[in-house]
Amino acid sequence: MTTVHDEREIAFEGTGIFDPRELRTLPHVARVRKAAPEELDAVHYDTADLRLARRGITLRRRRGGHDAGWHVKLPAGQAERTELQAPPQDDEPAAVPEELARQVAAYTRGAGLVPVAHLHTHRRRYLLLDRRDRCLAEVALDDVAAQTLDPGVPEAAPAGDGATSPLPVSTAEASSTPLASSPPGTAADAAGSRTRITQWSEIEVELAEGDARVLRGAARGLDAAGWRPTPFAHKVDRALADELAAARAAFGPEAEPFASPKKGSAGEAVLRRLTEQRDALLHADPGTRADEPDALHRMRSAARRLRNALRAHRRVLDRTRTDPVARELKWLIGELAAARDHEVLAERLPRQAARLCEQDVAPRPALAGLAQRVRAQEEAAHDAAWRSAVHVLDGPRYFALLDALDALVADPPLGPKARRPAAKELRKAAGRDRRRLAERLSKAEHAAPGTAREQALHGVRKAVRRYRHTAETALPYGGKRARRLAQAHEGAAAAARRAPGRRDRPHGAGRPRGRRAPRGRRHLRVRPAARRRAGAAAGGA
Repeated sequence: MTTVHDEREIAFEGTGIFDPRELRTLPHVARVRKAAPEELDAVHYDTADLRLARRGITLRRRRGGHDAGWHVKLPAGQAERTELQAPPQDDEPAAVPEELARQVAAYTRGAGLVPVAHLHTHRRRYLLLDRRDRCLAEVALDDVAAQTLDPGVPEAAPAGDGATSPLPVSTAEASSTPLASSPPGTAADAAGSRTRITQWSEIEVELAEGDARVLRGAARGLDAAGWRPTPFAHKVDRALADELAAARAAFGPEAEPFASPKKGSAGEAVLRRLTEQRDALLHADPGTRADEPDALHRMRSAARRLRNALRAHRRVLDRTRTDPVARELKWLIGELAAARDHEVLAERLPRQAARLCEQDVAPRPALAGLAQRVRAQEEAAHDAAWRSAVHVLDGPRYFALLDALDALVADPPLGPKARRPAAKELRKAAGRDRRRLAERLSKAEHAAPGTAREQALHGVRKAVRRYRHTAETALPYGGKRARRLAQAHEGAAAAARRAPGRRDRPHGAGRPRGRRAPRGRRHLRVRPAARRRAGAAAGGA
């Protein structure tokens, strides 16, 4: 069973003075309790070209200590990380557990996971307690010995019951097997062709029930004692410093662009949007593979926002590079559609049937039985569609799409208009989306009741969504007018989502469709006033 928690910590390195008694001067700390020391032995896994390390992700198997087992650490903001843990198993294999491999599949993209570093840490621990004996933070003084591993080099065997013998500390280098097993498209020497052993000391302060004031106070105290903030996000990054530098030189940056556009420009606004939604897509990937609630919806929403950004800002971006990516995003959205549709229907139809049962409807038992059968039918259909979607997410086409998104973020295809002020250029994009929405509103108002109107309303729904996404891009740059634009269309978007559409109709379930149809007609009646308000907001966004 995997557990998740957010980790907030700071790390300092060097050879300064460390006096545990000084920790009692930190905010809210009443006493310091020395905990039992630990011997930690960890083998870190990555691809041969260090795809995880280049994104600030660590995957390790640790023996010893109070949290032995498998760990994945994912970036979650400044000075914060999300850590997932899987407990150790009896006769634990060296292969990465499937549930954790799934967490990083969007980053490994089909490349195999192999041992890349072996770290042994002698840890002395101090718990910072308040007057109620709550643990505010844990301070760890670590003496680390690290050995880099090439793919195919066996890891050190454990010694004794779960503990391991310390690595030999030496500056000598030993020859090892070259990276002959690198996946296609990677440099054979990206992770280096020799193993190397290093050692250092560092101090980690990790929050438990305390607040950021504890971290700030600890940082000031350690700085005064001669320690300095470590430039490495993880211990393994220091061990693999040379290999990481070579990999970044060979493959380029993963998380940041080569060159940032001018601040306040349209290029900056669009690049920020693409980066945010690319990250949202990657963050939703593990949950989608695990069929977690709402993950599939978040993944499709991120893909839609990415596609709408590429289409709405074609004058800022080079279409020869963005249009193929937009087409692939449309493909991904479509591949995830069936699973999401059945997920929604399995939730909504029984709820609608329950509302009908609360009314004075004669065949209540029959209706309740039908609701349960529909739920079971839709859940079974969702499971089948979800398995098909996961198969797509494991395929080369999806991984190629992620590579293309990374390339757009790392080297954005900005045109001459990208240098223009963001507010001015985004106002024009909003105006184009407003005209598109007006055309579809008019078409829906004059459409005949039935299928034609449903299709027209579906077009309105998509136009409203694209208009809202453009407003979201403008929010950091457009001030109050951009916020008014987003708010003006939030109600229209909600009404459009409630309007009937072909995808919302379950097979053979006519009653819920009939109940939702009047909402669509009411939406048509109020649309002119909403259109005037939205148009006024868009004109000044």
